[in-house]
Amino acid sequence: MSEIIENNSKKGVSTYLYFICIVAACGGLLFGYDAVVVSGTNSQVVKQFSFTNAQLGFYVSCVLWGCAIGSGIAGPFSDSFGRKRTLLISSVLIFVSATWSGFAPNPIHLILARLLGGFGIGAATMVCPLYISEVAPEKYRGRMVTLFQLTITMGIVMCVFANYGIFNFAIHNATSTTVSPFLKWFAVDENWRAMFMAEALPSILFLVCAFFIPESPRWLVKENKGYQAESILARINGTLRAKEIRAEIEDTLAIESYVKFSNLFRGRLRKPLILGVLICILSEACGVSVVFYYGPQIFEKAGFDLGGALGGFASIALVNLVATLFALAFVDSVGRRKLLGFGAIGAFFSHIVIGLLFMNGAIGWPIVIAINAFVAFFACAIGPVKFVIVSEIFPNQVRGKAIALATVFIWVTSALVAQVFPIVEAVTSPGVIYFFFAVELVLLLLVVKFLMPETKGRTIEDIERSWFKH
Repeated sequence: MSEIIENNSKKGVSTYLYFICIVAACGGLLFGYDAVVVSGTNSQVVKQFSFTNAQLGFYVSCVLWGCAIGSGIAGPFSDSFGRKRTLLISSVLIFVSATWSGFAPNPIHLILARLLGGFGIGAATMVCPLYISEVAPEKYRGRMVTLFQLTITMGIVMCVFANYGIFNFAIHNATSTTVSPFLKWFAVDENWRAMFMAEALPSILFLVCAFFIPESPRWLVKENKGYQAESILARINGTLRAKEIRAEIEDTLAIESYVKFSNLFRGRLRKPLILGVLICILSEACGVSVVFYYGPQIFEKAGFDLGGALGGFASIALVNLVATLFALAFVDSVGRRKLLGFGAIGAFFSHIVIGLLFMNGAIGWPIVIAINAFVAFFACAIGPVKFVIVSEIFPNQVRGKAIALATVFIWVTSALVAQVFPIVEAVTSPGVIYFFFAVELVLLLLVVKFLMPETKGRTIEDIERSWFKH
């Protein structure tokens, strides 16, 4: 009889698991969209508001500083009030930011709107992988968390084509007498406003879908709502396995009842914190921020006009999407360490080639191809693995706060790179910058070799216990 119940309970498990993980992962869609929307606006905004290089850097990076704050706040908030509530609030903040940015009357309003969006994006990128790692079975966890990276790439593709479409609409209708006054406003020199406002649509979609996912069962157990958690786990894993997982979670919570957030900074738990922070910093400092935030401007320097630059940037978005499918296929079979090492080596050689091309005055499609190679290696390994690892290695009791702390370093690193790049580029060759990124990837390889454990096929509780054994 128990076998019949178990088999019946597993019917639709896969569908339900994919549904909740895809919905949660759609926070990455907003991240991806927001990550590149600014790149299509840079030239117009600089011209309209007469930004210096330093001001351009702050305009691009301000959303990232907002992300750092948002991800930092989201950790304790999600630990206290739940993962689902945090996701809902983040989608509302992104919607308000997109609308406000589109109607911003001056740079101050635009910066404040972008900061607000950063709060929402930072919260989403911290909670989405955390939530997925807490609901997905260990056998599929890497693949499910990688869905978050996949939706990031989908958001990037959506944004690139939206920017390109809006730009071309503006060019073809700037002098039209049949366009409405409202659209006419966007069709002259301020089509950047429409680029920002288009982000409101996916934020509404995410808000609606997030209402239909359950709360994280591991958070529910922590809040003494074990029966509610077990019913959710049963829909994902079957009734018998759900009871076992609930017992595992309760056991580890009892073991770590003395674990405070401050314990992460000393003793055995210091190792996962150091690992998480280093993975976040080195994965983000490898040049990906430059490619996605300044891609069209890099292509303009390589000889393309703005329309051609946006078109060339579309190739990056598509390569990014296709390469992430590779990660989705292999992260649970090949493992985290091998995949990350493969990506770092490929990205290293790609940067060497990009640097040599710029140093030798190359222009046109060779630059595009070399940058696409870097994006492919980043997307198939470095980008997704950092989210998978960080979502797996911290104790249940303080996971939200610990992941938030590690995620803050993603945004601080990205913000610093985005802020400094236009200033450094003005005084040195782009080739030198890409050589620096290559050296940085060597450091990432050393971390993978000497500090990073393999976590594929292990439950979160098993990974957690391993830190206390050594």
